[in-house]
Amino acid sequence: MSQATTLDPGAGAVTVVGRRTPMVLSVARCLREGLARGVTAAPGNEARTVCLASTTDSQRAHVTLSGSDLLVTADAPAEAEITWNVRWSNPVPTEDGPDGFAKDVQQLLAGRDVDWRSAAEGFWKRVNAAPGIPAGLGVVCADDGTAIGLGDAQPDGHTVLGTSAALARFFEGRSTLVEELEGGEFAIDVSFPVFSALFGANLKVVCGEL
Repeated sequence: MSQATTLDPGAGAVTVVGRRTPMVLSVARCLREGLARGVTAAPGNEARTVCLASTTDSQRAHVTLSGSDLLVTADAPAEAEITWNVRWSNPVPTEDGPDGFAKDVQQLLAGRDVDWRSAAEGFWKRVNAAPGIPAGLGVVCADDGTAIGLGDAQPDGHTVLGTSAALARFFEGRSTLVEELEGGEFAIDVSFPVFSALFGANLKVVCGEL
């Protein structure tokens, strides 16, 4: 087993143990963000485990309560009290879990309500120094045509277009670039090198590495 990595310090830490799969990292990030919003998981004397299974591939992430800490693993440490089928990039269960630990995990994983402009600005702060990211990026909301510039955006430069919901998901790190392009509410007008850079930066945001 590889060395555990604590992602959020303090009372109620999130720790990745073992294989660092994209889904494990995504779940850990969402749990960490939930703790940062003030959501908590009540400490317990017995280990409790829930399982999140990806709907698009064979990935799984198990969340175990150990004292006041949350352990996230790819391999099951114990029998799960519930298994939810979720998108690995946005692992929020749509089916209510039983009261107690499962309900706490569900609330921790739920994303914050954020408008697309704030999400875009937050994304830019995280990724603007990443390799290959252009000096500026234009963003256009297809709902009403509202446009904003990130960094040194040029009128005829690299542009992202999407509905407000798609833009918020992408920039908040609750979906991947490929998922949004396949969803039909999102498009980009960029060079291939910039596409590759955005693809990589988006995955790092989803996995909590940016």
